[in-house]
Amino acid sequence: IMRYYNYWLSILVFLCSCSKTDECNVLWSKAINYYDTKDYNNCMVLLHDIIEQYPHSSKSPQSYYLISEIYLNEYKNYDISIEYLKKLISLYPNNELSKKSLFTLAYIYGNYIDSFTESTEYYNKFVEKYPNDDLIPSVLYELKNLESINVKIDSLVNKL
Repeated sequence: IMRYYNYWLSILVFLCSCSKTDECNVLWSKAINYYDTKDYNNCMVLLHDIIEQYPHSSKSPQSYYLISEIYLNEYKNYDISIEYLKKLISLYPNNELSKKSLFTLAYIYGNYIDSFTESTEYYNKFVEKYPNDDLIPSVLYELKNLESINVKIDSLVNKL
């Protein structure tokens, strides 16, 4: 009897996990549809639902990243975009999107809000954490540009 109980219990657990995955995928599909039709507010509601209801799903880090992209590109709210990227990095440090988020953080700081110190800091973290990544040439290029900006800033500050 115990063997049959374990068998049915394992089937029940499997079915429950499948339905949760299916529910999450349905929410994700709806969110992407809203995104594609430029209905960003409804998209973000569903992305937040995914984050809250399915934090261990692969769609959760994707949701954080898409929310940050919406704040960055559609709402031009760089501070909130940064916060979502930082949350993604903190909660999912080994996810591929964490790497992309680190690069994006550095890029936002350097190219959108002119916070060159933070930009340099995040690019250096990227180099330290992902020294052999395909993005390294881009990171080194950005760091070189930031170095020349920092030199100019230092010379202006020293003239005061």
